[in-house]
Amino acid sequence: MDGNIDIREQVMLMRAVIGRKVMEMDEFEEKATNLTGDEAEKCLNMIDFLKRDIMGYKSIVEDLKDGSNDLSGDLWDIASLPEESLHLYTDFYLPGLSEEDRDEDTKAMELKAKYAQDLAKAYVLHIGRMALTDPNVIDKILANEDLVSLIGSAVLDMPELLEAIEKQY
Repeated sequence: MDGNIDIREQVMLMRAVIGRKVMEMDEFEEKATNLTGDEAEKCLNMIDFLKRDIMGYKSIVEDLKDGSNDLSGDLWDIASLPEESLHLYTDFYLPGLSEEDRDEDTKAMELKAKYAQDLAKAYVLHIGRMALTDPNVIDKILANEDLVSLIGSAVLDMPELLEAIEKQY
């Protein structure tokens, strides 16, 4: 996932972030009970944001904790932070953190983003491999001119594949 820190350090970082965020949820819940209007709503939205954020980190930790980095996490959990929450995170949450917590959160968020990218790529590769090995799916691919054209274009860009095809004739 990240060449700068090993899997064990990544798990430790994410677990630390999860623990801190659980405590922060309690703090936002307490604040929300003492506030009204927009300020109370911000706190409640922040709790929802933190819950989703924690779910994403937990999904990654479950994948990494045995050291396998098998990319079996749930992409929905990892990448399910709604766009409308972004301003809450950058304008409301981050400024309220200590510099140390902000640095830790930034590192963890970078790891989470990289993991989500790796997981999405692994999923696409898995689906592609499944599609190319299932005879029923291959028949459907061959019946779809757009897909066949995409595959043909990709093959034309790979001289070794084109050469292998040309050798058949």
